[in-house]
Amino acid sequence: MLNKNAASGKGHFGDLTDDLLWHVLSFLPVADALQTCVLDTRWRDHWRRTTSLPLIFDQLSFPSSERFKQLVKLFIHLRGNSPLDKCKIVGYVDDEEECTYTNTMLLIQYALKCQVKELLLSFAVERDDDIEYNPLILDVPLISQHLKTLHLKWVYLKRSTLNFSRCSVLEELEMQQCNIDARRISSKSLKHLYITNFCSFPAEFHIRIFAPGLISLQLDDHHGLTPYLEYMPSLETAYVWLDHDCYHSCRINRQDCEYDHCSCHAYPVEEGVLLHGLSNAVNLELLGNTYTELFIYRWDLECCPIFDKLKTLSLNEWFTTIDLLCILQHSPVLEVLTLKLGSTKKFVGATGAQEKIEQSFVCSHLEVVNIECGKVDEGVHKILKFLSTCGIRRDQISIVEQWPSYRFSF
Repeated sequence: MLNKNAASGKGHFGDLTDDLLWHVLSFLPVADALQTCVLDTRWRDHWRRTTSLPLIFDQLSFPSSERFKQLVKLFIHLRGNSPLDKCKIVGYVDDEEECTYTNTMLLIQYALKCQVKELLLSFAVERDDDIEYNPLILDVPLISQHLKTLHLKWVYLKRSTLNFSRCSVLEELEMQQCNIDARRISSKSLKHLYITNFCSFPAEFHIRIFAPGLISLQLDDHHGLTPYLEYMPSLETAYVWLDHDCYHSCRINRQDCEYDHCSCHAYPVEEGVLLHGLSNAVNLELLGNTYTELFIYRWDLECCPIFDKLKTLSLNEWFTTIDLLCILQHSPVLEVLTLKLGSTKKFVGATGAQEKIEQSFVCSHLEVVNIECGKVDEGVHKILKFLSTCGIRRDQISIVEQWPSYRFSF
């Protein structure tokens, strides 16, 4: 039974200032934070008014789904509809056999009802320090006139879920380790899009990304066919990393190979996939795992757009000198070029680029070329010779002998 001091909120905790009380509440798990409501009305009112809630549920805190269900109902009842700035929901499976998230969905709808501005959703069941992959399946669009930031992790996104036409102020979308089974990602308001940490795209078709207001894009290490990027007139910064798990390698580097299941057959020959959507970027990184022969960059260059705003460009060794020539000829205001060369074998003995250079073509606009390489070898000298042919002086070139970093650098 509570003593008089505890029941009245007096004593050590009753002497806490409002700032300290907020600080204490911010560290408490959901169940413990709920229990502070019995201390006195001051604790309850502070808890109700908090605008940032970490709703983290796991089997250690809730040994049964019934207990979790009770807590969700109690939480929603006690807190009411006070506005939320930020809410993080790490979900709990209701039924392990059916793998349903009914009560977690109630929390998501509750957060949206509270006009949450930043929503973080993650779903996993922890057992013995391992994570069992139990993704929540979202197959209906979110509706909110207040949501500005949405982070998703371990979520299965289906059908029209990624149609954000009814999230009119959404500006930032981040997806990590998500299974994306939709035809399109669509948002007129979106400014920042990050698809990272091995998200999975369909293998049968290219999902289309429609985000005309996008300012920054990070597409990093995905599985499946690379998304088709629609026109992005406001794009400033883009980072693309294609690993061996993306379906854009071909056994013979052709668009009509005899292997029926090769992803080269899904390539849209007439329009390309990436480069047209990236053509308005000011800062651009185009990188890829070169242990597998990637064709998407090279084939996109066959219908290369004009990069008329591009100032800073980073490439790694997926390109040939002919590819580089094409990019330079289509980048009239490029100022800084960075070449990250883990290996230079393909440049040794390469010919043809010098013969393709017109006598009038000189990169007079290019100010600096940065070369990162393990060592200055024959391949690096081949590239230096090519750059010289383009009118780039040796004093404009900086060479750093270190293993290049492929991390997002803008």
